[in-house]
Amino acid sequence: MCDYKKIFSEVLATHNNHAKWDDSAFGRIKTISNTKVGTVGQDFVEKMCKALGIDCFFPLNENGKRLTQSPWDMKINNVTFELKTATEDTNGKFQFNHIRYHRPYEAVLCLGVSPNSLHFGVWSKADVVTGKAGNLVSMEKGANASYKLTKAPKDLIDIKDFKKRIEEFTAAFK
Repeated sequence: MCDYKKIFSEVLATHNNHAKWDDSAFGRIKTISNTKVGTVGQDFVEKMCKALGIDCFFPLNENGKRLTQSPWDMKINNVTFELKTATEDTNGKFQFNHIRYHRPYEAVLCLGVSPNSLHFGVWSKADVVTGKAGNLVSMEKGANASYKLTKAPKDLIDIKDFKKRIEEFTAAFK
């Protein structure tokens, strides 16, 4: 069995600043920059996929180095994903920011980090664009380039079901 909390804690330990949620398993994530939160999410999903035997890789440049800027963040079982990571806010919700329609990815994977638990959701790009994934709010007035998707933990899937759900979801693209 995969120890999700241990893997996430190991990844989180490599991206640390001063602890804010002292009594929580994942409190350190609240003290790092949003960019680093995204990096923690990507590193976690990559390590999870490897631990669970799921095919996963990142876009590479011509020299074989991982791209930091790409139209998609990672490919899981040959499906390209935009990956968004958010921490639970004071209202008990996750705000997944900067979801962009115009980029060529096939699906969105959202990782929600609560103080002591992890949640995720996956949606096809079509479900995001048509609103089936939830209500998207523009991040800028008068602009339609970047959106925010807000979800409660109850609207997401517990991380222990990651392997089953990712395999079911990606199989639908074949």
